[in-house]
Amino acid sequence: MFKLTSLLILGFLSSCSSDDIAKNADDEDSIPNEENTPELPDTESGENTEIYYYSKRNGVNNIYKSNLSGDETPIIRDPDHHDWWIRVSPDKQRILWYKSPLNVSENDEFNNYNEAELWMAHSDGTNPQKVIDLADYNWTAQGVADWSPDGEELVMAARESDNWRIYITDKEGKNPVRVSQDSNVDYADPSWSPNGQKIVFSKFVGLNLEIHVMDRDGTDEIQLTDDDAFQNYDAYWSPDGTEIAFESKWTILDCFLLGKWAIRKYNFATGLTTDVIKDDNRNGLARWTKDSDEIYFSVSVCGEFARIARMDRNGGSLETILEDADFPYYDCDIVE
Repeated sequence: MFKLTSLLILGFLSSCSSDDIAKNADDEDSIPNEENTPELPDTESGENTEIYYYSKRNGVNNIYKSNLSGDETPIIRDPDHHDWWIRVSPDKQRILWYKSPLNVSENDEFNNYNEAELWMAHSDGTNPQKVIDLADYNWTAQGVADWSPDGEELVMAARESDNWRIYITDKEGKNPVRVSQDSNVDYADPSWSPNGQKIVFSKFVGLNLEIHVMDRDGTDEIQLTDDDAFQNYDAYWSPDGTEIAFESKWTILDCFLLGKWAIRKYNFATGLTTDVIKDDNRNGLARWTKDSDEIYFSVSVCGEFARIARMDRNGGSLETILEDADFPYYDCDIVE
């Protein structure tokens, strides 16, 4: 399910099982772009909402999508690799994700940043192409890439030397520019503001991971949270620009030290951080709907497979969207 920063602290767990998988054939075309991507019908919120996620079937994590009725379509099916961290481009025509080897420990089946390759394809899974190999830029690990709001750039975290940095590349993963400025501290989990002018991210302050924002060039870095009792990860800006939702590990004393995770949010008008959902589960990776009214997120109940749920922006109207007794649903991206 979650963490780039888990490698920096504890290493987050995975689990699961299920179905027949056949590999997408590589082809010789260029990296998917507007010119060679088939047009897909535009969607609206509600019944046409699609959820992209990864799920473990027959021992392999691959990428799928589903509508709100639960009708599932395989997108990336590769029996020889784990596929994880799916993100859909703003124009809905392309996806990016990470691919990593099989035959690793259960903790490294996804979030295996030390062996991750960044890939890109059309949003139906055709024309898959490797975008960034670690050797391309002499990185020792990489993860959590995300599209800029206009789809022209990517932001991501990568480790060089002993520390994690934040980089911006063009939309094809080329020409990386390091924007994080503190060389002695780990940065993690970057994502964009709605106008693309700022980046929100996690950064260590002493032993605590805190949510920060900075300008897209790395200047004007501001710490938003100051939580001695929490480790804060995976922040995402609401499309209306008023709040940032993120996950917080608030105790490790549960479920074999996997802990309990809350979804919280920071409000720019009040400067306050409040709980959205804080219960006995591991809740994370909050993804806003485009009207900022709802949040989709992953839920892991101890001893059960992960599922995808939805709630309003204040934690009400909680409902499970996707779940199965035989396999998990991890980390969603929403297309409306």
